[in-house]
Amino acid sequence: MEINKFKRYIAPFIGVCIASPILALLLYFIFKNEFDFDFLFGKLMKQYITNTTILVIGTFFSVLVIGTITSYLSARFEYFGSKFFAICFILPLAYPAYILGYTYVGFFEFRGILSEIVGTKSVRLDILNMYGAIFIFGIAMFPYVYILGKVSFGSISSTVTELISLHKINPIKAFFKVYLPLAYPAIFAGCLLAILETLSDYGTVLYFGIDTFSIGIFKSWFGYGDFLQSINVAIMLLIFVFAILWVESLIRKKYRFVSSTFSGKKAPKIKLTGKYNFIAFFISFVISLITLFIPTTILVYWFILDIHTLDFETFQFLSNTLTLNFISSIVIILLSFFVVYMLRFYPSKIGNFTHKLSILGYSIPGAIVGIGLLVISNFIDKALNHVLLSGTFLLLVLAYTTRYFASSIGSIENGFSKIDSSIDDASKIFGKSEMSNIIKVYLPLMKPYILSGFLILYIDIAKELPATLILRPFNFDTLAIQISHLASNEMLYKTGFPSLVLVLTTAIAVLLLNSKFVRRKI
Repeated sequence: MEINKFKRYIAPFIGVCIASPILALLLYFIFKNEFDFDFLFGKLMKQYITNTTILVIGTFFSVLVIGTITSYLSARFEYFGSKFFAICFILPLAYPAYILGYTYVGFFEFRGILSEIVGTKSVRLDILNMYGAIFIFGIAMFPYVYILGKVSFGSISSTVTELISLHKINPIKAFFKVYLPLAYPAIFAGCLLAILETLSDYGTVLYFGIDTFSIGIFKSWFGYGDFLQSINVAIMLLIFVFAILWVESLIRKKYRFVSSTFSGKKAPKIKLTGKYNFIAFFISFVISLITLFIPTTILVYWFILDIHTLDFETFQFLSNTLTLNFISSIVIILLSFFVVYMLRFYPSKIGNFTHKLSILGYSIPGAIVGIGLLVISNFIDKALNHVLLSGTFLLLVLAYTTRYFASSIGSIENGFSKIDSSIDDASKIFGKSEMSNIIKVYLPLMKPYILSGFLILYIDIAKELPATLILRPFNFDTLAIQISHLASNEMLYKTGFPSLVLVLTTAIAVLLLNSKFVRRKI
């Protein structure tokens, strides 16, 4: 009994540890009481708030439009190339927003690729502004809406389509009056993920010259050498994130419902012919051209330009990226499995609370997580009078654990929910030990869910930049950092090779995640 009582506190302990960077930042701020009100109401902070708000609103509407159109087309219709475009719509997930930004700047800049195609050097388009940044985030983040929206549109019952046919509602009216309202929850969830990723971005807004909260954190610390001011910016960003989550919760409550329209036989896809087939193909082609074909072609073009002077140190950066990704992903997925397992067999109220606390990290930008871990490492190092955590590989793994724990735990929870309670009872009766049950029963049953969680983590961690910049060990650069440095030094064509390597690895993970092998088993 004492052992079981002890086990009830294992999951809560892990949950608190995962959330510790956020908690440490809040406690440091409260106890230090060094909030700079002059800075809070100053011109710089107003600029951060204004720019971040405009960027978030612009990104919201752009991913809403592109994500809804693509998910509806893919889920409800069959047309020429529809299966091909379904893959094209998900592949931009392999691209970090900053790489898409670099490619389009290179495409539209003075004497850029567009001017070479047209044959006139004067042809250019300045996208290094807020509108350009919104465009880049829109094409980079819309797959979040596409993935969730496609599942929602595809789950609509045939009863709904039959009622639409009986009432002779035209397709456009049916979309706005019936299909879209049914998919609201999934679409808003995708938009929220896109917004949170936008808030966390550093590479894109830095290159485009948009002063957001993320830029403010780095500028205060690295630019002005003011660590306390960077904490002030981080706290304001934290408040901004909580405000967005609060608004999202209000919207979710308003549109929360249980509908039988998502049960029973799913509605078959509509096969388009004639002009409607062409319209669907044309829309899909244009979106794929802008979000995937053009950026990929530009990277290949830059790679060819640079082929005689390639920096093969890129493979060392790839090795660093893969090592960091695999270790971090394995640690996070094991922690996710362990936490969900403990909550299943040794539930407690405090465990449920800390579990919710631990998944908060995904909504917190990487820069905040990095600052929080610096507070913890500095405190420990000073207490021990020895450098134990600062500048270590371990600190970076801890940052990824806090930031992306929620990415994997959803897949693990989904897996455990599919395991019948009778298996739990049988394993208790016939199993030799708890560890034996985990190895012989639960891990084999959870393999596809563990794999999907691992792939999700790999994609997220490979693209991460701000936390890596803050916490990486000395002389330890990843592909993301190398690409950012090259772009900052205005060597755009040199980013082609490392960008292709990074995108290729993440694209493989995206395709595996979307493959029938993984989806069929889940």
